[in-house]
Amino acid sequence: MARLNDWVVSYSMITFFERALTSHSKVETFTRKRDIFFEIKLKNGEKLNTLLVDEYTLGLAALQRAMAEFAGIEYIVTGANWNGYTEEAKAYGRLHNIGVFNVEEFLGALNWSEPKKYYKKDAKGNPMFAYN
Repeated sequence: MARLNDWVVSYSMITFFERALTSHSKVETFTRKRDIFFEIKLKNGEKLNTLLVDEYTLGLAALQRAMAEFAGIEYIVTGANWNGYTEEAKAYGRLHNIGVFNVEEFLGALNWSEPKKYYKKDAKGNPMFAYN
């Protein structure tokens, strides 16, 4: 049986994320380290150190664990559109200059000049977040 990484992110989720990055128009290249840590280089030259997790609700404890285990983390992405995060984790990420997103939001953020500030908008232009 294949051994999962310490964060129990499945191989299928990792390959889904890789395919999404490969087909994204703003991504030039990426490398995967420690199984779930991605160094993403955008076509504008910016580099994004991104951790992929599979947390239905990414909370503060998981965010702090990620910060402790992965030096230089800039983004943490919970890898499914139905996954989300707590308001506390999102606020803590902002305070520590870490973008906290689900995968759909992250792929949208890659199109922004300041990806960490990205948010989806509702029909009236109000911010929408993937709070669980």
